[in-house]
Amino acid sequence: MKMKKYFVRNLQEGWMLIREELGENAIIVSIKESDGQFEIIAASPGKNTQKQKNHLYERFKKSFKDEKDISGYEKLIDLLTKLKSIDLPDSLLNEIQDEIFKIYIPVVEGIKKVNISSRIERTPLRKKYINILGNISSGKSTTIAKLASILNFEREKKIAVASFDFYKVGGSEGLKRFAEMMHIPFFFIKNEKELILYKNAFDEYEHIIFDTPGNIRNLPEIEKLMTFITSSPEAENILTIPLTKKETLIDKDIRYFSKFNIDHLILTKYDEIETFNPIYFILAHYDYKISYITNGLEVPQDIKTADEILSRIAEVID
Repeated sequence: MKMKKYFVRNLQEGWMLIREELGENAIIVSIKESDGQFEIIAASPGKNTQKQKNHLYERFKKSFKDEKDISGYEKLIDLLTKLKSIDLPDSLLNEIQDEIFKIYIPVVEGIKKVNISSRIERTPLRKKYINILGNISSGKSTTIAKLASILNFEREKKIAVASFDFYKVGGSEGLKRFAEMMHIPFFFIKNEKELILYKNAFDEYEHIIFDTPGNIRNLPEIEKLMTFITSSPEAENILTIPLTKKETLIDKDIRYFSKFNIDHLILTKYDEIETFNPIYFILAHYDYKISYITNGLEVPQDIKTADEILSRIAEVID
C-alpha cells in the first residue's frame, strides 16, 4: 500500500490532488485541520476479499442514511480507518467516497455559513446569580475558580461561591480551598431550606457563583431546585462543555441541560484537542453563544475570552 500526506487549503483541492497522484481508487485515511490548512493522509488500497468489501459497503449504507445524523461523523472516522486496506472496484469506491464527502464536507465546511462574530458572548458575568452547569468531568470546578478570579481581582466585585455538589466525595473541597485562599466566602447548600436561609447573606454580594453536581439528572430534588434557580430573572446560566468529548455526548449534554435556560457556553479543555473540529461542530449545530474557552488547569491565567479563539477560526475559514 502506498500512503502519502498532503497539505492543502481546502478539502476539494486535496481530493483533486489525491485522485491525480494516487488514482481514482485512492482512499482517505485521515483528515486534520491545523494552522489554516488541512492535513490529509491518503493511500492506494491493498488487496482484500470481496466479502469484506461488501460488508463494509453495506455497513456504510446503513450508517449514513441521514446526512444530519450527528453520530455519522464518528462512524465516518472509524470507516475511513478500515477502508485504508480494502481493494475496492473503482465504481464501488467512487460511490462510497462520494457519499463520504457529501457527509464530511458539511461538518467542516458548513461552519462557513455561521456568523462567528454573532456567536460570541461579549458581556458575560453580569447578573447576580451565576449558575455553572455541566456533566461530570466537564471542568466546572476549575472554571468556577477562574471566573471567581476574574470577578474578584479584575472587576473588583464582591462575590461568594456556593455549591450544591456535595454528592461526590471531595466534590467541592478543592473549590472551597481555592475560595479560602482568595478570601471569598463559600457556602454549602443541601436543599431548598438552606438556600432560603442563606438568602439574606447573599444580598450583600454583587455576584454568587453556584457550583452544581455533574450527575444532576440522577438527583431529582436537586434538579427541581436548579430548575427554580435558573428560571430567576437574576440568573445567568452557563453550561461547560469539554471539547474532548465525542460529538454524540456533547449533543446529549446540550439537549439535557437546555432545560435550565442556558444563556451561553464555556468550552473547556481546549489545550487537549489537536484541531478545531469540536468547535466547528458546536458552532454549526447549536445557537448558543460562547463566552470563554479554557486551555489548562492554571488559575487564573488558563482562560481566554471566546473572541481570542474564535477570531482565529474565522481567519482559517475565510
